[in-house]
Amino acid sequence: MSNIIEVCGVCKSYRQGGLFGRKTELQVLQDINLTIEEGACLGLLGSSGCGKSTLGRLVLGLEPPDSGAVIYQNRDLRTLKGQERSSWRREVQVVFQNSHGAVNPRFTAGQIIGEPLSNFERLSGESLRKRVGGLMEKVGLHGRDQDKLPHQFSGGELQRICIARSFASSPKLVVLDEAVSSLDMNSQVVVLDILAEARRESGASFLFISHDVRVIFKIADKLAVMKEGQITYQTSDLDSLGLTEKVTDPTLISLAKAILPSGYGANPNEWGCSDAVDVGSGACGRRPGGGNLRGDVWRRASGFRSGAHHSSAGLAT
Repeated sequence: MSNIIEVCGVCKSYRQGGLFGRKTELQVLQDINLTIEEGACLGLLGSSGCGKSTLGRLVLGLEPPDSGAVIYQNRDLRTLKGQERSSWRREVQVVFQNSHGAVNPRFTAGQIIGEPLSNFERLSGESLRKRVGGLMEKVGLHGRDQDKLPHQFSGGELQRICIARSFASSPKLVVLDEAVSSLDMNSQVVVLDILAEARRESGASFLFISHDVRVIFKIADKLAVMKEGQITYQTSDLDSLGLTEKVTDPTLISLAKAILPSGYGANPNEWGCSDAVDVGSGACGRRPGGGNLRGDVWRRASGFRSGAHHSSAGLAT
């Protein structure tokens, strides 16, 4: 399977200091190397201030790297011009943490979701309303609500509107920067299930950025852990954690322990072993469909099971 995005030796720094003060350079990213395959979801995990959102901005082309390159489908983002750049803008979308800050408060839900359809497909009138209504239904909202303003929706509903907007242009890559961090637990479950279903049906790739190990383990296929601008750990198979692959990265361990219940012991390689499971030979993952770190962290830390709280039609259009 080919890579849709490659981050190759990327470094990024910012200058600090006022007009009369001494200027210093703050190194935010240091020699970052990541790849995302077509249709895959890479979870980028790190604490606040580690540089993960800066990396997201570089992948989106909002800022250039100081050195290294961001490659999209074998093309350096800095070389894209004309029609190539226009296509890339359509194919790469983003969902931000602050849904209220990501929309125009004077736009209706229909205008928010329909904006990329108007820009890229030149839709208007009844055909535009029909497409917008369909997208709203597919994220669990009523199509008849497309004339409502943002303040008339809850936080979870408005985030679903942002998701519908991001999928309106049939993207190949979606960057989700703390997309569920501001939501309550029930809304997180709904939004994560919508995103997972959207990815399955559309075939889009995700870069899912979060400080929360629970949501990363629920939605991602691959994991990269960041600390102080550097990648400290990567795995291409989250299901192997705590089973065939032992957890030794101190950053991952500290982030996991910060959010897991106090009943979890000091050994992270036993986090996936449930007391109710007959582990037999001692392997944590012998029960069908679970028993590993990935499955039990979400279930036991959140109190929810995947797919139990939301079912929606697909997002394919």
